[in-house]
Amino acid sequence: MSQSEDAMEEELPENTLEHFAELEQVLSMIENIKSIEGNTFEKEFEQYTEVLTRYQDQPHLLDPHMELLLSRLLGKIRQADLSEGERHAAFKYMYIISKVRTYKVLVKCMPHELSDLEFVLELLEKQDPKEFANWETRYMLLLWMSILVLNPFHMSRLDAYDAQPNTAPMNATTNCVLSNHVNTKTPKMERIFELCKLYASTNDTCSNMAAYLSAKYFIRADIKDLYLERFLDWVIEQHQADTLNVKFGQLAAVAAILKHGKREDLLPYADKLLQWIVSCQYKGGNDFLKYKNYVKIVQRIGLVHLKPRLASWRYKRGTRSLVTNLTQQSAGGDRSAGEAGATNTDESSEEIVVPDAIEEVIEELLQALRSGGNDIRWSAAKGIGRVTNRLPKELADEVIGSIIDILNPLEPHEAWHGACLALAELAKRGLLLPYRLHELVPLLMQALFYDEMKGYMSVGQHIRDAACYMCWAFARAYNPDDLKPFVQQISSGLLIVAVFDREVNCRRAASAAFQESVGRLGNFPFGIEISTTTDFFSVGIRQNSFLNISDFIAQYEEYRQPLIDHLVQRKVGHWDASIRELTAKALHKLAFRAPDYMAAVVLPQLLAKTDTIDINARHGCVLAMGEITLALRKLEVAPEGPRTYLTNQRIVELNELIGTFQKRNYYRGMSGELMKSCTSNFIRNCSLAKLRVTPECLVTWQQVIDACLGSKTGSVRQSAVDAFAELTATYYCVDTRQQENEAIIQSYLRGADDNLEEHIRMGYIAALGVLPAYMIRPHLEYILDSLVRHSLTPLQAVIAGDIRLQNHETVQTYRWSEARTKSVQALTQIVKTVGYEGMNSFSEPQHFKKVIECLLKAMDEYTLDNRGDIGAWVREAAMTAAFDIITSCPHSLLSSTHVHQIVVGFMQQAVEKIDRTRGLAGRLCCELIHTEPRVPHIREHTRLCEIFPLDPNSVLWLFADHTFPLFCELLALPDYSKRVLLGLSASIGQLTESLMKYASNALFQFLRSNVEMVSRLCSEIVENFQENLLNERVTYPMLTFLEILIASGTIDEVLQDEENQFAEDIFRLLSLEVKGYKKLYKTASSIGTFCQLVQVPRLTKRVLSKMAVFLGLQHVHVRKTVATKLYESLALHDDVTDIDPENMEQILNMLSESDWSQPLIQVRPLRNELCRLMGIKAPTANSGPSAAANQAINTLVADK
Repeated sequence: MSQSEDAMEEELPENTLEHFAELEQVLSMIENIKSIEGNTFEKEFEQYTEVLTRYQDQPHLLDPHMELLLSRLLGKIRQADLSEGERHAAFKYMYIISKVRTYKVLVKCMPHELSDLEFVLELLEKQDPKEFANWETRYMLLLWMSILVLNPFHMSRLDAYDAQPNTAPMNATTNCVLSNHVNTKTPKMERIFELCKLYASTNDTCSNMAAYLSAKYFIRADIKDLYLERFLDWVIEQHQADTLNVKFGQLAAVAAILKHGKREDLLPYADKLLQWIVSCQYKGGNDFLKYKNYVKIVQRIGLVHLKPRLASWRYKRGTRSLVTNLTQQSAGGDRSAGEAGATNTDESSEEIVVPDAIEEVIEELLQALRSGGNDIRWSAAKGIGRVTNRLPKELADEVIGSIIDILNPLEPHEAWHGACLALAELAKRGLLLPYRLHELVPLLMQALFYDEMKGYMSVGQHIRDAACYMCWAFARAYNPDDLKPFVQQISSGLLIVAVFDREVNCRRAASAAFQESVGRLGNFPFGIEISTTTDFFSVGIRQNSFLNISDFIAQYEEYRQPLIDHLVQRKVGHWDASIRELTAKALHKLAFRAPDYMAAVVLPQLLAKTDTIDINARHGCVLAMGEITLALRKLEVAPEGPRTYLTNQRIVELNELIGTFQKRNYYRGMSGELMKSCTSNFIRNCSLAKLRVTPECLVTWQQVIDACLGSKTGSVRQSAVDAFAELTATYYCVDTRQQENEAIIQSYLRGADDNLEEHIRMGYIAALGVLPAYMIRPHLEYILDSLVRHSLTPLQAVIAGDIRLQNHETVQTYRWSEARTKSVQALTQIVKTVGYEGMNSFSEPQHFKKVIECLLKAMDEYTLDNRGDIGAWVREAAMTAAFDIITSCPHSLLSSTHVHQIVVGFMQQAVEKIDRTRGLAGRLCCELIHTEPRVPHIREHTRLCEIFPLDPNSVLWLFADHTFPLFCELLALPDYSKRVLLGLSASIGQLTESLMKYASNALFQFLRSNVEMVSRLCSEIVENFQENLLNERVTYPMLTFLEILIASGTIDEVLQDEENQFAEDIFRLLSLEVKGYKKLYKTASSIGTFCQLVQVPRLTKRVLSKMAVFLGLQHVHVRKTVATKLYESLALHDDVTDIDPENMEQILNMLSESDWSQPLIQVRPLRNELCRLMGIKAPTANSGPSAAANQAINTLVADK
């Protein structure tokens, strides 16, 4: 194979197929077709469909094997002994081939022997049109019939052939006879006619195929005289102006007949059909399918009225060679050919007769261009192109003028779209003569940028796409010299759409049109260089188009100003906020290409637009001014040479801008949020640019930032924080502002203490985090205390000794995990900003210790609300902060206790239940272990380096099956195993099946491989349970975890060891956890663990007594669960209990067959009987209402 062939293969997309690889598999499936009633048919048919659907994008790969596939299927269908179910299945299989390859290709491969006609006809007559489950059978039979009716013999002769007796033997491959007699009364012609009428009247998929069959059947020479008029009259009779139940198949059949029939055969019926279809008034209403058939019928009636011809006056381009165009040769020859074609008017000696009906046809098509249906407008546009091609020049010119008149601002967007499509179709056929270009190109530019608001949405996407199609058609239709005066306009317009349009399909359409124009015309400036950059894939990403491709195009002077003007005039005030933001960034990059134009023209225009009442335009202008100002200031201070772009007047106007907004109350109401966002961005850019400002300007900027920090919108707060960071770094570092700076810090500390709204606290805390070092150091202790206090829950802070929280923190603030996340992040930023050098820094141990202890507590936050485990945000922020600090701080500040707590915290989080948190913790733990220089005080560091890979990216941290086996190896290390077990208990004991599966498998595999460690691990499980007793976050999954652990059989040796207190401890802790039985879910979850302890002989009696108590509780769910679980345990472990074997069967029967949902007065006697059979004392209450109830029950039993 040559190198070029290798390169071609490498460039093919990965999903490109080369041949029909599954041929043998498909043939095997066809050979083993089951009846549709079979149990396996649905699964096998789905598999067959899945295989063939792979070739939907490359259906031509089936062509070499089409005859083989069809022969196998039709061979089965023709079998005489084939059941109806199998025949329906075979037709379903055949339909899938038709769907993938299209029926127009498939029908060419279908057999058309005369012997098949009667077979197919009888099969069709036997079908029930209302049997919707097997519609594929009718569909394929109608398709087969459409090729059979094309036989060259007169249809009446076939009836005589069938009337002869058939004495030939029938074999397996010949057509089966579906009836015991030949129908000699009704001829085949009439039977097919009736079938066409029947299936054209069904509003389903088969009606389309019936229309196709009608078109093939009624145009036969021996049929048209007998049945064509009858069929058309029947359709006309079925559809009148007052018809409600419209049959779309009948309309489609008429349209198909008009398409495939000969003009001389259809001309006698044309006027009647036109009068009928117009009188039906199908163009009204919202039924687009009805209107689409209406348009097709009308345009084809017009084509019947006009003789087929090519307009002699049409524009003829001449040579279409791309090589010639690219080399710009033979331009003169092309020109002469085009002019000759354009001036060759009415050379035909034959006079063109235009019937009166054509005027009505064209009027209907022009009206259809305004339709609300996309397909209708497209069909009407093609119809106008076809009809106009047969008209004389004068009439065609009137039609074109009518279409151009549609392109005016008073017409709706549907009309613009239809007109653009029609003009493109006319241009493709050479019917738009060059003198029209002066009128059309300005309208084309309007269509390229059409974008109008309609309520809360924008319309214009389809118009811009159609305008690109017009440009594509112009490039193929005209000579380069004819389009030369308009090259600048068209090329600039296409490039603007290709890089700045909001919709990806419009950008790609413009890119394709530009590439076509470059290839066909060859006179677009820098066309080759640009077309290789603006390819299909490059313009597919909006940000890349706006910021990178536009900057590349702007290096060419011909396109630079049009790009900038379009952004300023149209995109700055775009309805989509994301487009306005991208526009501002694009203007920033383009400012480096045309700084003088930006400073002298664009900035004044943007400043003037800030007075508008349009909030979108105002928002976009402020964003753009900030970006342009930053770019111009960068150029002014560039080392290439000082140059002034911003005049003093312009700087004054920029200084006064925000003050003007404040006076006009632009920051109030719903639009105020947008203004706050863009103003913050403007302040940030001006601060980065180090623009000269007045003290009054700084005051207004600070006021706006303060207002933004309390906004409910997160993006507005973040924008204000970013602006505040740059503002303080640029303007607040002078000595004269010490008093103002202190006032700001005190104000922000008070804002951080706000306990009314979470978003207010979040904004001020984030602002404290971005303060510069010179503002933090004098107030480090106060800022640090505030951030530490707000990084912890109220309970954590009180335990830590901050009594001040008791006065102002409320229960509501307990759920403010987002604010605590911001506080942790701000704490980290302050550590990075202040650093570890000098006075009032984190080199002081008390400050560093306070931060580390705060982060350790934050890693233990598990706040829950209706959003779920929102404490995970705080834990993730704390883990990230702890990693950043201990890997960057001086090692002398680290204590062994803190490092160990951080490491085990990471390990615990890495085996808990939230994937995102688990992935972050696992990655940080791995990176921390392998950090260079090595972090001190990490215990068992050598072993950890062996367990965790050097490359963190080699592990899929978000996938439980990758991470749990890794972290379960830590169970062999006593320093880490306890916290890892705590995390594992949360994962194994929760409800996610996949997580529980992978976590438990990893744990049990470790326990089976390390039997000597099981006793120590069981002791650590008891310690975890003991330390977190009554902490439901831990104990609730712990109950399920213990049940699964004991049932696994991995700790049987510990359970049977009488010297090991594990089983007794678990029983004791379980009893304490569910004491009082007030919480149903906890009591029910503990039952499984209690019942698992039945297998421990020394605890059996105590467990049975506890279960007897549960059987007497008032909760029905608890009683049922106890009966089920206890039955399973006793059936499994009856050999280790002291229960009399003679009673065991009766006990199991009572547990399984008794109705434990009955009232307590009936249940408790059953429970007491169970206690007697098990040899334990029945539960009794000593006093109170329960004792009275028990006494009443016992009395009642005694009486009975």
